Amino acid sequence: PHGDPDPQIDEDGYPKDSEVWPMRVYIGPGPNHDRLDQPGMVGLSQWIGGDALGLEEQMGTLVGLNYTADTWKTNVWMDMDRPEIIVYEDTTARRDHASFQDNLGTVTVGFGGLVDGYWCYHQTCDTLDEMEDWMDTTGKDYGEENTGVSNLVNSLDMITWWALMTFFHCDEKPVLNAIE
Repeated sequence: PHGDPDPQIDEDGYPKDSEVWPMRVYIGPGPNHDRLDQPGMVGLSQWIGGDALGLEEQMGTLVGLNYTADTWKTNVWMDMDRPEIIVYEDTTARRDHASFQDNLGTVTVGFGGLVDGYWCYHQTCDTLDEMEDWMDTTGKDYGEENTGVSNLVNSLDMITWWALMTFFHCDEKPVLNAIE
């Protein structure tokens, strides 16, 4: 194990602080940080999280209106009192997401959490033991006291249900790319 995450806020990265790395439901890539370009998928993600999964008290939707493009995610998140789960359109989503949008006319959704502070991301130390150690909240001053295994299982369970419900909905009624 490589120790606790870096507690410093990374203003130009993903929202985080010394206590919270929010679960991210990111849509995109979108061309604008200051408005929603994919309202259909944002709305579906809000509905699944808030209604179907009962997470409405922990959720927030980030839109960077009146914020600078380079720090909007962190600043909006902080101004919203750091919701534990955030839904937003990302202007910097992975390139493979863009190819799905551009070539298939569909909208992509991704899920993330601790990335910026996790030193093993895409490294050889990125193992199950490492993730369990990082997810452990026993004896910490934040979160519910749970083992890393319990927190990892709960997180993967929630993401799996969220993704499955998104798939079932889009299989019945596709959400198409709204960017012209």
